[in-house]
Order: sequence, then C-alpha cells, then structure tokens
Amino acid sequence: MIIRGLAAAQRWLLGLMLGCYALAGVAPGPGELLRGIRLQLPFQFGEVTLPMGLLAVMLGNAGLGVRVRDISEVIRRPWRLLLGIAANALLPVVLLPAFAVFLRSWPDPLEVECLLVGVMLVLAMPIAGGAASWGQNAGGNVPLVVAMVVGSTALSPLTVPLGLHLAARLVGPDGIGSLDDTTRLDRLAGTGAGPFTLASVVLPCLVGILIRVLLGERRIRHVLPWVKAVNLVNILLLCYINAAGALGQAIAHPDPDLLALAVMVSAAACALSFLLGRWMSRWTRCDAPDHISLTLATGMNNTSAAAVLAAAWFSHRPEVLLPILSYSLLQKTMAGAMGSPTGRSGSAPPADSPAQPAPHITETA
Repeated sequence: MIIRGLAAAQRWLLGLMLGCYALAGVAPGPGELLRGIRLQLPFQFGEVTLPMGLLAVMLGNAGLGVRVRDISEVIRRPWRLLLGIAANALLPVVLLPAFAVFLRSWPDPLEVECLLVGVMLVLAMPIAGGAASWGQNAGGNVPLVVAMVVGSTALSPLTVPLGLHLAARLVGPDGIGSLDDTTRLDRLAGTGAGPFTLASVVLPCLVGILIRVLLGERRIRHVLPWVKAVNLVNILLLCYINAAGALGQAIAHPDPDLLALAVMVSAAACALSFLLGRWMSRWTRCDAPDHISLTLATGMNNTSAAAVLAAAWFSHRPEVLLPILSYSLLQKTMAGAMGSPTGRSGSAPPADSPAQPAPHITETA
C-alpha cells in the first residue's frame, strides 16, 4: 500500500509541488511562521532553522540510497565522473557573467541583483540527488549519477563559497547592485556558505551512507519505504515554506515584468545547463546510459539547499527566491522529458538486460 502510494506521488510530484506553490501564494502565513522556527544549539554552535533541519533530513535520506559498491565500481573508470563533477563546479563561472551582461539594460538594478544572486545560488549548489531517480527512469547509468551526486556534494564547501565570491564581484558597486548586498554575499561566502553546506548538506549525506553500511542491505530494504515517505513529505513541506515569502509578496504586490524575467532567466540557465551536459557527453562519445547520466547531472542542481540558504541570508529580498523556485520546476520538467519515450537522448536498456538497481533517492532537489 505504501509503495503504491509513493509510486503515485512520484508520478504526480511536479503537480504536488505546483500545489504547494499555489498554497504558498494564497496562504503564506503558516509558511513564514514555520520558517521562523529556530533551535539554539549548545556550545555556541549557532542556531538551526526548521528549513535547515528539513534539508539535513532530506540529504541524510539521500545518503541512505547510496550503495558504496556502486561508487567504487564507477571510480575504477573516473573520467566521466570527474567530467560531470567539474562541469557542475565550473558552470557558474561560464553562465553568470553572461547573464550579468545580458541583464545590464534592465531598468531596475536591484531586481537584476536579486535574479543574479538567485541563479548563482542554484548553479553553485551540488548535483541534485533526484538526478539519480530521473536517470533510472530514462535508462541512464545510475551508479555514475549517484557517484557524481556524492562527489559534487563533498566539494560543495569549496565550490559554493567560490561561486558566491563571483556573484559578489558581478553585483557589487562596480557592477549593477548595492554595497550592502555585496558585503552580505562576501560575508556569506567567507563565513556562512562553507559551514552551511558542511552541516546541512555534506555531513547528513555522509551519515546516511554510514547508516546504510552499518545496517546492511537486507535491513535497509525494510526501512526504505518509510524513508521515502518521510522524504516526500519533507520535499513538499520545504517547497511550501521556501515559496511562502516570495510568492506571497508577488501576489500581494504583483510585478508581472519581474516574474516573467525571473522565469526567463531561470529557464535559460536550466536549458543551457542541460545542453552543456548533452554537448559534453557527445564530445566524449558516451554510450547512451552515460550520455543520459552526464546530461542530467549537469542540468540538475539542489534547489532546496539554494532556497534554504537564500531564505536564511536574503530574507529582506524575497525576490531572490523567484529564479530558484522557477528553476526547481523547470529542471524537473526537462528531466521528465528525457525520460519520456520521445524525449530520451538514448535508448533505455532492453527488457531482457539486467536491470540497474533503482535508487531510493526521492527527489532531493
């Protein structure tokens, strides 16, 4: 019963997320209240918000879906693994300056700043764990995607601050933005982003992997349906909480031009990310499963982590969340198109071939 319900929810995940966005737009109050819940940690370790806690649980559940032996097999042929991780890390360096030049003619520089910061936060984040699920549906090399997710996650305490420093240079007083937010970006890159990604992204994922090793494959199979259910509720709750501030304000103070620009910028970033992965896979002459895996890993980023970080550091600028929320929906739409019979980049494995193990990672995006 649980498995059938989860399968149905997975098929309708995009619709459920849209429902959460709609709820956040018409009833943002409970979401803003939940986002304000904070837990003070002992020994001056700071404080944890509810979204940070939900994100950590989500990444811990993602770690439970990682088989160490699958990663070890991929490491024996590391070329495409390293290519996927490098593409994810270097993508902001390629795309963000181009967007900054393109948006210079927009009349409101503060709106441009918000959009660039939002896109930067998405592109700087590690590969979404949900790329493994989409890769499974599209006939991709699942262990390769999982290894890319783990590798990019492990590097995120370095790559996220570097991306934010780049954003600060592009939106600074010599660029198009304000001194206040440039200082905020530099402070986030210097002291906030590294600890955030380490505590909310890397460590939970490693804990999940360790728990799976300790429990063993037989025990973990009994736990996975419940883990999937928790993760699904987690995803939808995070969608609602993250969207509450941005969409509530967008409806209360409508700005159709800004909303259209946010969707356009996030769509361009998402499409270019997928196209870059597609081009690299063809350039390296990947077979069909690796082609799908590299394309998805390059195109899908952990938008939940980006939204939590944006809400924590840019609560005074809810517009920063608009491109993040748009990107989250668009990347799932593009990934779903790859899994459709007409949209696959390569053919799925034949029915009589050995099936790849399906990851349980439930859209940690």
